[in-house]
Amino acid sequence: MDAHVLPIQLDSNWFFIEAHHVREVLGAEPWLPIPRSRAELPGVVVWRGRAVPLVDLGRVLGIAQGAAKGRPRTLIVRHERGVAALPIDAARVVRRIPSEELKLVQGGLIPYGTREFEEQGEIVTLIDLETLLSDLDRAAGASGDAG
Repeated sequence: MDAHVLPIQLDSNWFFIEAHHVREVLGAEPWLPIPRSRAELPGVVVWRGRAVPLVDLGRVLGIAQGAAKGRPRTLIVRHERGVAALPIDAARVVRRIPSEELKLVQGGLIPYGTREFEEQGEIVTLIDLETLLSDLDRAAGASGDAG
């Protein structure tokens, strides 16, 4: 089955996420820091009248350190446990990629990377957003229970 993906940029790196997770692509959204929060979950964004956790995707993927605040776009994404906000640098148009062109990740250098696609000599990694967000949600719940 073909994959429908949204190309997103963090710093100079491009990644894919499955398009069905994306609810909205916004501009830079102000967010409120949460004292003593995990670095990967530094605060919340107000979206449609409710607080949505902000996920520093660059930090989770190991490509940026604390750069969530300066990103010009914010993705609102849905996963099995709720909604999250992801600050990014850019997003392109949703694409359809034939499944046979998505290869298994070689080397596992990107956390949560599952598949790769070669595009114009560059390798673009598909991020398993569902697992990433579920893991963060569980970890935040566990640390919240312990505190």
